[in-house]
Amino acid sequence: MAVLVVGGGGFLGAELVRQASATGHRVAATFATRPCDGPEATWYELDLRVGDRVEEIVASLAPCVVINASSGGAGWAVTADGSVRLAMAVAKYGCRLVHVSSDAVFSGALGRVSEVDQGGE
Repeated sequence: MAVLVVGGGGFLGAELVRQASATGHRVAATFATRPCDGPEATWYELDLRVGDRVEEIVASLAPCVVINASSGGAGWAVTADGSVRLAMAVAKYGCRLVHVSSDAVFSGALGRVSEVDQGGE
């Protein structure tokens, strides 16, 4: 199965890339500011504010599932408007979309956390 992780260069996205690759999926991932070259994925630069680029990537990769793990720290234009652009492209090409965010819960200051951590940062 082909998986596209949007925001694959971030804290959550990098783990999703690793997990998807480890389970044998063909993985593509995007980054906005921090290029990655890990062997787990094929990497693409993407700014969710650029609608044509969003659609171009989804169309060319034809993933079964797109996981949006982009960072909310980029503001409304990425978090809200960019997510809408991504959802529209995913719907147009018949993919499934998973939209997640963790930066509102854990800042990352403690490093890796598990489901049992209470967020006492």
